[in-house]
Amino acid sequence: MLIVLRMGELLLRSGAPAADVVVTMTEVTESLGLRNCAADVTSGSIVLSYRSGPRAVPLTEIRVVRAAVLGYARIEALHRLAERIRCGHTGKAEASARLDEIEAARPAHPAWQVTLSWACLGGFFTVMLGGGPEVFLAAAGVTAFIDRAGRRLSRRGVPAFHQAVLGGAVATAVATGLFVSGGTTQAPLVVAGGIAMLLPGLSFVGAVQDAIAGYLVTAAARAMETAVVVAAIVAGVGTVLYAAVRSGLRVPQVQPDGLTPHGWAGLAVEVPAALMVCVCFAFCVQATRWNMLTAGLAGAVGWTVYLVLTQECGFPPPLATAVAAVVVGLGGHAFARRTHGTALLHTVAGIVPLAPGYTIYQGLLQLSHGQAGPGFLAIGQAAAVGLAIGGGLTLGQAILDRPARAVGEQADGAETVITGPVRRRVLGGRGRERRRPR
Repeated sequence: MLIVLRMGELLLRSGAPAADVVVTMTEVTESLGLRNCAADVTSGSIVLSYRSGPRAVPLTEIRVVRAAVLGYARIEALHRLAERIRCGHTGKAEASARLDEIEAARPAHPAWQVTLSWACLGGFFTVMLGGGPEVFLAAAGVTAFIDRAGRRLSRRGVPAFHQAVLGGAVATAVATGLFVSGGTTQAPLVVAGGIAMLLPGLSFVGAVQDAIAGYLVTAAARAMETAVVVAAIVAGVGTVLYAAVRSGLRVPQVQPDGLTPHGWAGLAVEVPAALMVCVCFAFCVQATRWNMLTAGLAGAVGWTVYLVLTQECGFPPPLATAVAAVVVGLGGHAFARRTHGTALLHTVAGIVPLAPGYTIYQGLLQLSHGQAGPGFLAIGQAAAVGLAIGGGLTLGQAILDRPARAVGEQADGAETVITGPVRRRVLGGRGRERRRPR
């Protein structure tokens, strides 16, 4: 049980959805010979209960997970270890030693490289929206400053809420300064690029997936975490905008019609930029080189679908985002099934270009000018885009990922219970059957 608890704790701490944690723990316990185990995840705690017999007193252990920091390399290593245990290639002693190695492993990329990657992500995010070289440099500088400041504040124990407030305020202040000084007319893109790294995409996607999977308490906790971070970003951006307006300064205006080149001509610039955004994000979460490339392709495909639907087919942004998220979810999970890996990186990285950072800024700017109706409408559209992303990814997963339990009738009157996702049998993976008497 200790091995399974440690594996579940590391998965949850690394940002894996609750449903994936429970399925992995259940499959590993069965592979180790513990048939009467029940695993559950509730917010920041993991519960594993084992009963040796019908009349035996259950043995229950609980682990508390304090924080979740996305580390894709660790999640991938844990999934591969679980696969080896399921196949019988790894025993208990070897699995325990491997867990020690995974937990003690140092990050694949040093902190300064991660900061540089975040800076490139913010810069390419503005290029994806039609920004020029000066906007690229400004957004990259802002993002690098936010990352380094966040690391220092984290070491001092400052909560993530205040870090997000600072990030939103710094991005808006720099954009306002550039606009007032005449440095650029695309200053709003600096805000969008600067807060791109702050938007809690993983937490929100995980909350939607957990809610649909039935883990309502965990989903509520992650949704509250997402709401707090978004509220902090809104507070930082809104405070600077309100202060600038009250001081009589000209603030960067939103020009939706001039953001990106319309038609097929824009794909030559925006799609490669979206690919680089996803590659940079994958680098920041410690992915391998091969996974960085595949994550970039997922983001490029999703952004291409979004552009075609909005610019050529006239779809509204929330609907186009939902369709693009479904495509990303389908592709990510299909690729993960073929490679026996996890789809978390491809799905989360693939939706980074779809994050509604520019729409949030537009709504806050309108609210600062006293335009309550259009402002709340824009913020509502940003919320709709977020829901479309989570729902689209979950739908893409549901199309390929059938329920984790299927029961069939046998000629001798027994039931065959197929444990583990049925998709493994459909897509050529390994499934397991055990017979249960009626």
